[in-house]
Amino acid sequence: MIAGLTNLDTLKKALLAETLVNETRFDLMIQTIGLGVAGIFNAFTNRRLAWMLGDTITFSGDRPHYYLPRYPILNVMSVQMKYFRTDNWNDISDQPITVNYETGLIHFGYTLGRFPLQVKAIWDGGYWFEPLEPDDDAYPSTAPVGAVLLPDDLKAAFLLQCEEVWAQRDKLGSGIIDKPGAQSGLSKLELAPLVKMVLQTHIRYQLS
Repeated sequence: MIAGLTNLDTLKKALLAETLVNETRFDLMIQTIGLGVAGIFNAFTNRRLAWMLGDTITFSGDRPHYYLPRYPILNVMSVQMKYFRTDNWNDISDQPITVNYETGLIHFGYTLGRFPLQVKAIWDGGYWFEPLEPDDDAYPSTAPVGAVLLPDDLKAAFLLQCEEVWAQRDKLGSGIIDKPGAQSGLSKLELAPLVKMVLQTHIRYQLS
């Protein structure tokens, strides 16, 4: 079960005491925190960090190149274009397209056309991590050949930020009565300085 940038088991082991790891009552809360933090990481870095097969994006074709938001790239399956919403997509995958698999850059060699030309790319990419849980039949799974594993610095930053959020949570709901204002800090919670420093090195720069 994916919980952001790890599976749920990994995140639980980072947040819970060893005696509570097998508990399931916090699973939904922990998964929600993980997915939320991963979403914040995506927004901060202007990219899609986690592994995905068949990701899709549509962008304006009045350009000679584009940086796909989910990389490293494993495979660009197709590039298509059309001018108007009612048009059919035309495949241009056999055109001279250069791909930088490490940075996400696809270069067409020339400006494809004028606005409102639309281009759609379908590709596999992102950082791979174990998506299954230890009690799943196929665990441990095998990374796709050529996929890049989630870097240690990103994994550490993700777990650290999840711990920051978890520490602010009223897990049992007792604070509703005893400390009704204790969780007001959650709305003001920011990325930890170390987390920001790590994420700065993973930002995708795409001006248009």
